[in-house]
Amino acid sequence: MVMSRLPVLSDRQGFDRRWYAPSLKRVYAPASAAEVTAAWREVIASGAKAGELQITCGRHCYENFVYNAGTKYIIDLTGLRGVGSDPNYGYYIDVGFGNWDMYRMFNNMFDTTLPAGSCYSVGLGGHITGGGYGLFSRAFGLTVDYLSAVDVVIMPQGAPTPELYEKVSPVNHPDLFWAVCGGGGGNFGIITRYYFRDTPKAPQYLYTTAFSFDWQDENGNLLITEPVLRQLLDIFTQFSQEGQDGDKSKWPSFGIFHANHLAAGKMVFASYYFDAPSLGVQGQEYEAYLNDRIKDQKKTLGEITRLSTEPGPINGHPWHGTAKAISPVSATAQLRCFTFLEGVQNTNGSGPNQFGKYKSAYMKKGFTDDMVAALHEHLQKVPDGVSLSDMSQSLCQIDSYGCAINQVSSTATPIAQRSSIMKLQYQTYWDNDAAIGQDNKQLEEAHVGWINEMYADVYAKYGGFPDPRNDPDDIVDGCYFNYPDSCLGVNGENSPGIDHAMYLYFLENYDTSPADRNLRAIKSNWNPQNWFASAQSIPVK
Repeated sequence: MVMSRLPVLSDRQGFDRRWYAPSLKRVYAPASAAEVTAAWREVIASGAKAGELQITCGRHCYENFVYNAGTKYIIDLTGLRGVGSDPNYGYYIDVGFGNWDMYRMFNNMFDTTLPAGSCYSVGLGGHITGGGYGLFSRAFGLTVDYLSAVDVVIMPQGAPTPELYEKVSPVNHPDLFWAVCGGGGGNFGIITRYYFRDTPKAPQYLYTTAFSFDWQDENGNLLITEPVLRQLLDIFTQFSQEGQDGDKSKWPSFGIFHANHLAAGKMVFASYYFDAPSLGVQGQEYEAYLNDRIKDQKKTLGEITRLSTEPGPINGHPWHGTAKAISPVSATAQLRCFTFLEGVQNTNGSGPNQFGKYKSAYMKKGFTDDMVAALHEHLQKVPDGVSLSDMSQSLCQIDSYGCAINQVSSTATPIAQRSSIMKLQYQTYWDNDAAIGQDNKQLEEAHVGWINEMYADVYAKYGGFPDPRNDPDDIVDGCYFNYPDSCLGVNGENSPGIDHAMYLYFLENYDTSPADRNLRAIKSNWNPQNWFASAQSIPVK
């Protein structure tokens, strides 16, 4: 019999304090796939409607898809804790674990790893089925690129009750397998276990460094002017372009540019490197190369603007607090060396529970002058109703992308963005003393309004969104489903509607490709009753 109970206060709130489920009636805590099946059946027997049941694991969803006023039942998958090896499908891990659990167990048990996320507490359930990427993705690809099978509880067309489908794979229900390799959580069924084949060997070392740039000098004069920001972003674009020509020696690297708001005081360019013998990158020669590289970068960046001697804030994902976590203890802008596992742990922060709003974009090429101008303007703006200090955790985070990711075709998985070189995550955070389940509406409206205006201005040329259909220059490439943004369009509204959002997330893989590579068609077959419906769940036909 599956364990279920009345909800306690912690069951009602997501990682983001904006999202709360005041109407929650019951929480199910299964410890096996069979108990997941029993829990779903019990919810159906209670008379629940599709949108009243939601699934949770790490609770990190950026929008209110799980924690909202309509949610009455939650199946919490934290208790699914199996890990091991299957002779036919490779290493497996259950969805109750988080990113850090996976890194530690795969390294310690199997001497292998996965190119997964960089926030330790993010649950594997939603992270992997949404695509999954992180610091190692330029070298090894997306997490879903290694999936060999999944176990999933599902209620397809004509089924009277949910059933467990084991080892769904490219030869066993291939359309469903394709869909869960990037189609996102809450769309098809309840995944309970992931299987991975041909996973990469875990690196021995992780090297990190960070350059910090002061927004202003001691007299309040602007140092990061628009031309300076233009040059800094050009340098980061060049970093991101390395290896896109197939030079695999450049793949074991990952860069993050934190274009922080003026209130943060500094911008930060953080970079991560690691040994990868399979790509011909290892040993003392590689470390010597990295030290020379950092010296050259320091010289180049120092000629553009003043390098700060103090570490700048790193408040995005991964969250470090400051660049001190990844720079040498005794100096800035120099290489720091960790063991692989130590380095992953040190760069795997999720940050504090706060209120937040997020937006995303993929880019195939560098920033246009209009984009830079819009970023520079809004990163200095203080919206009405808040102070300058309230904006100290507002930023545009730019991650390097591509390389191994782009060796996979745009239709091999639902993740269609296989030619981008950068992935952007717009973020703004705030906190207040509001009671649990509530927010300071003045702060919320100011922050959400600010980030929406910046986003619309950056992509004004393309209709206010990174919509490749409106881009003759082939620069923008849509958005990332695991960074959901309800402003892109939701179910039940027409301007913009859900089709607009789904296209930006999945491009042609949403509803124009053949039936076995068509997310909407597959959803309509495997989840026709639209269980786990949310504002941005894939609609059924």
